Amino acid sequence: MKRAMAAVVLASTALAGCGSVTAGIDFKPPAGWTATPSILGRIQAWMKKARDNKQDEMVFLVRGSNTNVDIRNIPQAGLGSISMAKQTTITICGNQKAQFVSGIGTGHSGEKQVLEMVSATVGQDGFVSMYLRPVSDPADPAAETAIRSLCAAKS
Repeated sequence: MKRAMAAVVLASTALAGCGSVTAGIDFKPPAGWTATPSILGRIQAWMKKARDNKQDEMVFLVRGSNTNVDIRNIPQAGLGSISMAKQTTITICGNQKAQFVSGIGTGHSGEKQVLEMVSATVGQDGFVSMYLRPVSDPADPAAETAIRSLCAAKS
């Protein structure tokens, strides 16, 4: 049993670094934020300490397996109930249509958090980028720019 568990842990660790969630896109994470490893080339997060030091600000990037990523079906990254404030179509990367959703929810610590999400299709993949921050913190312009940078990589 211990050998089986060790094998699973080693395999998971080895696979966690496989691929890049940003491959083929020109996604620009916020400069100076701490990156987590990419998990199977499908999800990655970047973090920085919030002003209240109780919770981190976070940017997530999720690569879907096809163009059918529905922003309404993405988990709210650990938020409890969420009240949507805005849902609209926006333009990113010059002329690319994307969906934008924002709202306020309750985080793990019980504190209110702002959630902003952008969903877009790039090539054959659907992407969702999310920005979470405490309600008490002003929005970080670099994080807001990052979630809107779901553009095809320039070749």
